[in-house]
Amino acid sequence: MIDVIILLDRDNAEPAFANALALAFKVARIPLATANADRLAHARVVILHSSLRRQSEVSLLASILPEERRKSDTIYVAPGSDRAGLVQAEALGIERIIPSFRPPGDIRTAVQSILNRDLAIHLAGRSPHMAKAIENGDILYRQAGAAMRADRPLPPEILGATTRAISEATRREGLGGWLEAVKLHHSGTCRHMLSVAGNGSAFGQFLGLYDTDIAMITEACLLHDVGKLFIPTTVLEKDGPLSDREKRLINTHPARGAFALQRGGRSAVEVIEAVRDHHEYLDGSGYPNGIGGSSIGWLTRIVTIADIYSALTEGRSYKVAMPPRQAMAIMSEMKGKLDDRLFTAFRSMVLEPVFKTSRGGRDKARGGVREPCLKSGKHPLDRANREDAA
Repeated sequence: MIDVIILLDRDNAEPAFANALALAFKVARIPLATANADRLAHARVVILHSSLRRQSEVSLLASILPEERRKSDTIYVAPGSDRAGLVQAEALGIERIIPSFRPPGDIRTAVQSILNRDLAIHLAGRSPHMAKAIENGDILYRQAGAAMRADRPLPPEILGATTRAISEATRREGLGGWLEAVKLHHSGTCRHMLSVAGNGSAFGQFLGLYDTDIAMITEACLLHDVGKLFIPTTVLEKDGPLSDREKRLINTHPARGAFALQRGGRSAVEVIEAVRDHHEYLDGSGYPNGIGGSSIGWLTRIVTIADIYSALTEGRSYKVAMPPRQAMAIMSEMKGKLDDRLFTAFRSMVLEPVFKTSRGGRDKARGGVREPCLKSGKHPLDRANREDAA
């Protein structure tokens, strides 16, 4: 499934707004004359950019795009000042019509309104805690992308609200329920962000960490791929294999994300380090800087485990979702790359019989610290000295 298909006629050059949309959505461009019903059925939004001068193309569009979709999921963007296309679009039953003199931002707003409507429909049967967390995550994803591209700091209010909402949702509804709800979002990049955040938040609860540590883990997981918001969605969510150039582009995301957060001046040092280093391994074989061992902080080690597990268990257009036990088996082979103690605890959480419905993770005593640890340099599984003495 893709977000947007842009139908173009042969009379007009490819519009500039197509590239702008590709920064935020998964976009395909096809000639109107070659469109078919099956291709359009795999797009959530259809944008028609045509003068609609040929009756054959108008008839084709009417036959391959059902009336209800023309009304609810289609946007007509006029290619020029000629009113004939606007009149024809109205005759086809298209209600979202954007004249040529309107700014490109109006097109993106129209696309987003359709996607927001679909997300709200999907979330209608979920608990208020789950729906609030997903909706906040969606807003954070969009606002963060806009902030990154405009060279502005991240919006702290929605970041804090999303962090709290995800912790509350996983605590009340269970991690399994959270991961199922995340699948409802249209964007693969946003789904991954929310999946990693849920896994990280639940792990902090499972370990019995303080709320301040759980909040830091959740925030770092939400932001770990923030550097990808500089990269077009058509590259991030490409159906086929990436080219060497595309791989190099994606591999810039840890450094770009950390630099943007540092420049914004509102993120904790530990969070910035986790964003920069979440693809580093303890044996020094990761990227972007090939660091290892004690140079990799505790928060980063947690984010790395949550990120890898999420990537393995998420379904993508080019692969099926991997069962938890298979993912754990693959991660077990990464000995020397991941923190052994943290991975063992994470595996225990994932493979528990109650994993799918577990609630109230912080009520479980896991033998970890009983004071905030991520800023103090304590390993999350080490007891505080005062407890050992007792």
